[in-house]
Amino acid sequence: MRFKIFTKDIRHSNIHYSKNSRGGDRKEWNGENQVLKPTMLNELKEMGELEYVIKNTTRLNIPVKLNPKTATLLDIGIWAYFEKRLSISTIEKRLRYLRFMMNHVVPVNLQNPTYENFRNHMVYREVVENAGPNALIHEWKAYKMALESFGIPAFPYKPPSEPKHRRMEIPYPDIVRQFFNYGYSRKDSYENALYQYLFYHSFLIGWRTPSEIIELTVDDIHFEGEDRGYITITETKKHRRKRTVLPESFILTSKSHKSFRNWLDIWRPKVENQYSGNALYLRPDGKPFTINHLRRKMSEYGRRIWEPFRPYDVRHWCAVARLIETKVTSGRYDTWFVKNWLGHEDLKTTEGYIHFADLYYRQYPYSWLKHALRPHKSVTYRGGKHEALQSKGSGRNRRFLASLPEITPYDIDGPAEI
Repeated sequence: MRFKIFTKDIRHSNIHYSKNSRGGDRKEWNGENQVLKPTMLNELKEMGELEYVIKNTTRLNIPVKLNPKTATLLDIGIWAYFEKRLSISTIEKRLRYLRFMMNHVVPVNLQNPTYENFRNHMVYREVVENAGPNALIHEWKAYKMALESFGIPAFPYKPPSEPKHRRMEIPYPDIVRQFFNYGYSRKDSYENALYQYLFYHSFLIGWRTPSEIIELTVDDIHFEGEDRGYITITETKKHRRKRTVLPESFILTSKSHKSFRNWLDIWRPKVENQYSGNALYLRPDGKPFTINHLRRKMSEYGRRIWEPFRPYDVRHWCAVARLIETKVTSGRYDTWFVKNWLGHEDLKTTEGYIHFADLYYRQYPYSWLKHALRPHKSVTYRGGKHEALQSKGSGRNRRFLASLPEITPYDIDGPAEI
């Protein structure tokens, strides 16, 4: 069966679901939006629909299981939220994998799920397309979520094991400094400043990108006087739990850096309009970012500066840089401080970075935060002058690869998945 709150025609953003409404009741806004057919692909065009419906319904509306003949991806997502208690960000990621699997050249059929159909897709992905273990594991988790919503036992599929050896690749401070000063747009000064500030804040704060950036609002930045304050970050990965970070003044209030105060006082007001709401970061048209748009733009611009860049690298870099900072200032790696700064659930997650931090520190034993903000040409490091790090060549001068030789079963995802 389908949820009573759903009807055959779906008008994106025009349906009003009420916690107090009876099954089947629907109220519509006045509008002329095109009616979309109730297919899984159409209902997923706006991921915001998932969060909207979740906020306006209760567990009383949720059936024990769904009918695969009539259920939509939106139905599956809402069922997983209430019955499996998964976070919205996890559900959205798995729904994206399901959509990919349905659109694939060897598609899965969720209306009639069979092991043969699913196996054909996974074998093609692994043998013909050489999909990696992580990609196959994510697809398997997404498909299992759909099977559970239908009340169908999991298929006897076993994905390939994840590789035991990991490597983490992060840029040196002089490369990170280029992210803060790169010319992202010659025609639009706001767009240029937008991504300079985004990368500046992201590398130095180390939030989960892009999910935690999307959740930030103007009200999450708190100033106490001229040089103090704190930031409230919503952790979508942890069911929207809040964590508080107290950044240094060069991040929060400095007038001579790309601080949050400068962003709010100078740049954000330039494009703010009736569509902006209270989102902290706004696109050049004044509208808030969507998670996919922000991920795509950060990837595109980041690779112009450092080819291996992925948006989540800002979090890895911050973890290593903050650990090195504690080593420089106190002579030891303060894992508790970094754990609380990054919002790690378990101390072992933070400890997974020490191996990399120590390797980088042995080659370049100085404050990474300070050198990312301002280069010090007179400083030397083990192996040569700091200027050598600014070489555009590849290899040791441009980046340093650290391999984790062995990880425990607890840390099977390794730092690359934190």
